[in-house]
Amino acid sequence: MTEAAAIRDDAHDTTELAGQLRVVVARLARILRQQDESGMAPTLLAALTTVGRAGPLTLGELAAHEQVAAPTITKAVQKLEAQGLVARHPDPDDGRVCRIALTAAGRRDLEKTRRRRTAWLATRLSGLGDDDIRRLVDAVDVLEALTNAEAPAPGGAASPRKAP
Repeated sequence: MTEAAAIRDDAHDTTELAGQLRVVVARLARILRQQDESGMAPTLLAALTTVGRAGPLTLGELAAHEQVAAPTITKAVQKLEAQGLVARHPDPDDGRVCRIALTAAGRRDLEKTRRRRTAWLATRLSGLGDDDIRRLVDAVDVLEALTNAEAPAPGGAASPRKAP
């Protein structure tokens, strides 16, 4: 039996570990969201972040990334446009399609939010010992692999995930 298999048998079954991981990741995400002082709704910030990471995107692509319906993403983009954070640009290959891209103000706001959240987390990490930091480095590698793997679609079929 491998060491990993022994740890799995002795410490947790996979379902229990999945539940614990889900709770702690959700809690950390909520705490990090609380570090945002923009007053922006989570849906808007998520859309802005996705455009910043993967844009320029069509409305359909953005809706797929955010896993929301087209009307939801349309309203979100309209609100972001009204705040001057994103702009629509014609697609260079298809003039009937527009792509959503960050404006300079959107990039500044997004960067400010990222810096604040990263600073909060860095402060928390600075209080950890060397062993805990090494364990987190390993855990981040595992979490990256989990989030970049093919995710099972509803009904059990695998669907490819888009790279950021």
